[in-house]
Amino acid sequence: MRRSCLFLLLLVAIWPQSLQAEGKRYALVIGVKSYRPGQPLPDLAFTENDANELAKVLTVGGYQVTLMTQTVGRNEGKEVYAPLSDYIRDQLDAMLGNPFLKQEDIVLIALAGHGVQYDHVDGEKKTTKYFFCPADADIAKVTSANDITDRSRVLDLQELYTALSTCKAGGKLLLVDACRNDPTKPSVSRSLASATLPPLPPPPGGTAAFFSCSANQRALECQKLKHGVFFHHVIEALRGDADAGTAKRPADGKVTLAELSEHVSVSTYDYVRLQFRGSKQAPELKGEFRLSIPIIDVTKGTTELLPFDATQPRTAEEAKSVQAAWAQHLGKMVVERNSVGMELVLIPPGQFKMGSPANEADRVEDEGQVTVRLTQPWYVGKTEVTQQQWFAVMGTRPWMGKDNVKDGDDYPATWLSAEQADQFCEKLSQKEGVTYRLLTEAEWEYACRAGSQTRFHFGDDPDLLKDFAWYAGKVKQETEASPHPVAAKSANAFGLHDLHGNVWEWCSDWYVDQLAGGENPQVTTDNGTRVYRSSSYDSESPSDSRSAFRGGISPGIRYSWLGFRVARVNLTN
Repeated sequence: MRRSCLFLLLLVAIWPQSLQAEGKRYALVIGVKSYRPGQPLPDLAFTENDANELAKVLTVGGYQVTLMTQTVGRNEGKEVYAPLSDYIRDQLDAMLGNPFLKQEDIVLIALAGHGVQYDHVDGEKKTTKYFFCPADADIAKVTSANDITDRSRVLDLQELYTALSTCKAGGKLLLVDACRNDPTKPSVSRSLASATLPPLPPPPGGTAAFFSCSANQRALECQKLKHGVFFHHVIEALRGDADAGTAKRPADGKVTLAELSEHVSVSTYDYVRLQFRGSKQAPELKGEFRLSIPIIDVTKGTTELLPFDATQPRTAEEAKSVQAAWAQHLGKMVVERNSVGMELVLIPPGQFKMGSPANEADRVEDEGQVTVRLTQPWYVGKTEVTQQQWFAVMGTRPWMGKDNVKDGDDYPATWLSAEQADQFCEKLSQKEGVTYRLLTEAEWEYACRAGSQTRFHFGDDPDLLKDFAWYAGKVKQETEASPHPVAAKSANAFGLHDLHGNVWEWCSDWYVDQLAGGENPQVTTDNGTRVYRSSSYDSESPSDSRSAFRGGISPGIRYSWLGFRVARVNLTN
């Protein structure tokens, strides 16, 4: 399958020597899959795949990534991340115009979608101009660059060049993976006429350009790869394939521009020649640059690919690093959103000390420490299940008319028994074709602690609890006698909210006095008492909010202070 003259352009500033020091890394990754009706812009098969995979690789490589695709933008609260022209310009302005960027920082902009070229006529002078097409591009009546107005909603490549040239970051990369076409040429189909790569305007001074193919060639998409061929090899190179090392220079855990160029050029050319019956696609690097420029640190995604050993205290940075490494290993995002708008956070496998040490303040006898090993990664709800999510699955509102509740999409679903929580998981599993269930007690505490061994996941000081939890006690002046909207307080190191308050949460275990240790422990014998964890808006004492605090109650009980969150499991199947 061909993307009509697809190319990927990489602009790299000539970075100063100071960039060798570790700076901050930012990336804006944009993928446009489909366009407005009536436009001569056919849907693209793999642009979102390209954007999603690149975002994963860059995240693991230490970049702070903003991802803009139509899939992301359809989610409630994420509308500004749809790849529309105004939203794209807002993000570009925010990132490239950041006044706090420094010479050691790196900024990367990636665009995947359609691109078009038109001639601009000024008297007898004719100049070809190049544009990237956001999802709301309107070019149906455009015949020349003179027809382009703000209502056309396209991005001029020169506009991006200019913004990059004024950006304060020392390292600046622009990747444009776009279908280059001339809409004014006749075509036998409704899609744009195919055009080979034309001569492109040179990048601004101090940059380099990396094209997916040479002049008079077309860049190809591959159904087997589910990517553009060039983009596929760029992604694999940034994952570490380009850091293979040689007899004279061993692999050093970094991918430089020279390594990226050589690996991608050779791999792309060979793949196209063999898979597309002698076709040619030769990526081309142009401009003035230092080949030793480091683009990504691949060790960030490889050295931590082990179960998370939290039997010793771990920092938040360590927890996030292992989490990101497992996301890359599984080919998944750290945070995913399901069909009912529920955000799910990836939790890496690992081991930890469950319960509380003998010297912990306010500990209870049923918290005797055991070592637990959790052998599989899983996703867990970023928050408690909300009223909106419950209604989307079950079509009921059990909390309506009950005491101490407010009705609203972002409030936790309460007045639910353990059996009802189990039924929700079963129905959601059927709806999505994957397995949802309640967390085991061990999974709940491991996810809550996120590597910590303190009273709370943020430390030992109960005075800080007000920043992380809705509970009564010392923060009673800012609470009411009902649950609060989810995620209004700060998250733990894994990115989970409301673990120390708001509502208690059902677990799948049956309550026993002695914690179960070992590998993937779970108490499955029905003794009439189910475990619940967390704390609630109604809890007076900070001791109830401790990571190790446990409770047991009849599974048929329903209260305003009792809800649940879910786990999605079997990720490696």
